[in-house]
Amino acid sequence: MNWNHYKLILPFILFGLLASCKSPEDKPIVTLAEEGDQPAMSKDLDGNLGITYGNGKDIYFAFSSDEGNTFNTDKVGTLENMFLGMSCGPKLAMGTDYYSIVAPTKKGDLLAYRKAKGNGTWEGPFQVNDIKGSAGESLADITADTQGNLFATWIDTRSVMPEMDHSKGKTELEASKDKSIPKELSKEEIMAELGEMPEGGESIRQYPGEDGNMYWVVLDKDGKAIKAKDMESYRAFRAKNSKRKAPEGKIYIAKSTDGGKSWSNSQLVYASPDGSVCECCMPTIQADKDNQLYIMFRNNLKGSRDLHLAISKDHGNSFSSPIKLGQDTWQLNGCPMDGGGFRVINQDNIATVWQRDGQIFIAQPEEQEIKIGTGRSPSIDAGNKGDYITWSEGENIMFLGPNSTSAQVLAKGAYSKTISTDQGDAMLIVWTAEGKIKLKKVS
Repeated sequence: MNWNHYKLILPFILFGLLASCKSPEDKPIVTLAEEGDQPAMSKDLDGNLGITYGNGKDIYFAFSSDEGNTFNTDKVGTLENMFLGMSCGPKLAMGTDYYSIVAPTKKGDLLAYRKAKGNGTWEGPFQVNDIKGSAGESLADITADTQGNLFATWIDTRSVMPEMDHSKGKTELEASKDKSIPKELSKEEIMAELGEMPEGGESIRQYPGEDGNMYWVVLDKDGKAIKAKDMESYRAFRAKNSKRKAPEGKIYIAKSTDGGKSWSNSQLVYASPDGSVCECCMPTIQADKDNQLYIMFRNNLKGSRDLHLAISKDHGNSFSSPIKLGQDTWQLNGCPMDGGGFRVINQDNIATVWQRDGQIFIAQPEEQEIKIGTGRSPSIDAGNKGDYITWSEGENIMFLGPNSTSAQVLAKGAYSKTISTDQGDAMLIVWTAEGKIKLKKVS
């Protein structure tokens, strides 16, 4: 479906389009892994599909050569101090010669693994970021082009925290070096204690308490705490860390020509004139069929936290000035921890999905955004019949297909991702639920 068609159809919620498409309930939900978190997907030029995910400090890779009908899973490796949770985890790119995975550590490093196509052995880990600890937010993504090049992008903090230890992972403020690593709370643990999101709540943060445990706090749009597991503990944490420097994250990129074994010196893609991009929102990167690169990230300009898109037409050597996505803006004193998603066919056929103030929008660069639902963490990919979109709304995974009159509940869960099969006549959706990796094929 091209964008001009979209602009006509979406105001009517795709009413009546392609009614021959099946609903998402037609095919069963499958458990890919009994334990796992933060799944990510990719597809190679031969149509083979892959899913990577983490479980504790272990990384796994599931492979399908029959359009997602069956998968074989093997262990990639064990990564000590891997940051797993809140959109951080292993990312996958299936290139022409190698399958590659990049995962973040709690010390602010990105480490890569590679496997030659047709070879059953994973190699690694290999260092990606050229300054240790510079990927301090643990937010990164990778993609491969059709010429065998692999690209990694991340939020880089190298000029801000050269002395800081990131072993405690991504909390609201980094904790001191001299304490043990607290265990991050899961979304389920937080929501079980929190219950309903309080009125005015915009984001949930975690921070280490004096007792070595992690605590949650709900912030409003101005960054003020309105509810916490232990408000006195949070006030003590804020007082202790009041002199710490504010984050100054920038978007960086690095390139590998050997599947991730060696990497170029990292290169600055974008630095916000206001000091930092939105520091806790995942950047995403994709290459189109013409090997142009696209990086989407949430910016922080004049108090607005809007998504932007930067484009490279020379294999990542330089990038355009980022294009703001959507015509409206989101004034927010805090980070929503939600980077959105996009799919690209070529520079004239791009669709981005993202949330603003709890509303899900779809937009083409420099065009008016269109609301399609409410929630967070959307994902999108295109099939033969149009675009398929998923996102989280409360405890549910929502689904909007090219034949849908409105979004439908797909399943219970979070962190959904979607990718088209080789023939483009079906979509594979993967997500987490109750500590398991679930998937469903939608045709």
